[in-house]
Amino acid sequence: MSDTNQLPTPFLSSPRASLVRAALLLAVLVVAGFASLTRADEFVDRVNALYADVRADRRSDPIILAALADLEEPPAFLDSQRGAAALPGQRLGVGAGRGLGDRALAGRAARSGSTASPKSRTPRRMLVFAQPYGLAELGSDSAQIEFIQAGLYTDLGDPPLLAAAQHLYLKQFDHLARLVHVEATRRLAEGDPAGSLEVLADLIQFGRQILDREFHAEKMWAITTMSLASERMRDVAYNDMRSGGKLTPAQLTESIERLVDDRGPISIGRIRLPKGDFIAAEQLIATVMERRGSIRTELFASTMARLESTERPLRLFGEAARWRDAAQSHVNWTGANQMLEALRGDFEFRWTLSPFDPLMAQAFTIESVLENSFARDRLAVVSRSIPDMRELFAQRQILRTEILGTQNALGLAAFHAQNQRYPLDLSGIRPQYIKDVGIDPFNPSVAEGRQPPLVFFVPVRDTADRFANQPNTPPHVISILVPDAPNVSISLRADQFVLFSVGADGSGQWADEAQNTYNAPPGRDYLIWPPVMSVVRDTLRDSGAFN
Repeated sequence: MSDTNQLPTPFLSSPRASLVRAALLLAVLVVAGFASLTRADEFVDRVNALYADVRADRRSDPIILAALADLEEPPAFLDSQRGAAALPGQRLGVGAGRGLGDRALAGRAARSGSTASPKSRTPRRMLVFAQPYGLAELGSDSAQIEFIQAGLYTDLGDPPLLAAAQHLYLKQFDHLARLVHVEATRRLAEGDPAGSLEVLADLIQFGRQILDREFHAEKMWAITTMSLASERMRDVAYNDMRSGGKLTPAQLTESIERLVDDRGPISIGRIRLPKGDFIAAEQLIATVMERRGSIRTELFASTMARLESTERPLRLFGEAARWRDAAQSHVNWTGANQMLEALRGDFEFRWTLSPFDPLMAQAFTIESVLENSFARDRLAVVSRSIPDMRELFAQRQILRTEILGTQNALGLAAFHAQNQRYPLDLSGIRPQYIKDVGIDPFNPSVAEGRQPPLVFFVPVRDTADRFANQPNTPPHVISILVPDAPNVSISLRADQFVLFSVGADGSGQWADEAQNTYNAPPGRDYLIWPPVMSVVRDTLRDSGAFN
């Protein structure tokens, strides 16, 4: 399907196909008609009202979904985004990469999610992925039927229940992201690193659209996709630099501009907590509980069984019996609403705090709900509809670090491309390549009013004082601990640079050890450059793992 902002033509044209299309249309109308009798649900309406004011010319969902409607599932060996990103070009083969990557290009306009000036790809405004939640809200034109057929919508079930939401399009989004990484690999292998950076920046900006959706599952997909694509941009620049350096300072600066935070296209500070999950809890309470009363046992049992068996329908009857028993000890309407508001208030208040605020060290309210299975079941209408959002806090911190780190790393690469040397300190890339080097998101000294940047140094050149008692300054060795992968190490001389965040413990250790996780143990920094992905790939390739 072509990369266009036009809605697709009717997808069925033969006489027989017309009958099939008519039957599908009738089915959708019947569903919509039935839903209109039972759907008059203020809770679903409240969630969808959040997109009601988005103008048609600012909506990206018709574009991206039309491009994804016929997207085939990637080959089995591309089993995840990180797996697709980590495969070397030799493993994919340039020809295979072209065939796979071309599938990803159809969605390029929607992935970028912005309108750009004719002379620049720097976005002027972001588009909005504004598809409403629920089948009945989609309408019944040919484009919507195509999206429904392709599973590109949010299924709320029958009757519509927000807590049962299945965001079916996330599977296709993930397929697209994997193919974008393949396309980035293909372009790099064919000598077009700038094109590789371009499609990865497109993916980041599409992810930023989905980050504005209203459910936790959508936001988690988006934020992790953006962080990985950001790391991959550094991976591309690193491999380009090692192979002679085709990227020009102008191309690197353009990529930096596409990652501008604050009031730019990324705007991490404007990410909101999801509202849909809290409204889902309100709806669930109103559905299975008497107002100011107790549980409606049979309705509670059938509804909770439905939620628990969404992925395993054969368990429906067994779950119903279990929840019928659990109803006897469940809190009443007042208790459920009190816990809902306690969770909502706690999450929303903490979302506005600095990670270094003393209040962040206190236990989240949700910990009391999740402490054991009895507590979870006693508050089931809340615990089964509101996810544990603590990970979203952690991933926001990681995204800030990844985006800032990539901007700084590309700025250093641009400085080197123009001057064939590295600056004496990080401020040397400002303002020619980057407007502001920013503040290390993990450095706790910001609580004291300081503005510490990421840590930058050039091995040997800047590490001589560490080895003053040795006649020659040795290479700098970084040991990298990677979850679910072998630990690796790299030895660096003065032809490379090191860029890192102080990481989870808040104190820089020269990146002697690195672990890029939110909860890394003391003594391990968050490594930006060299990119962890690049080092791991090189190690696996040298060991023959890709043969």
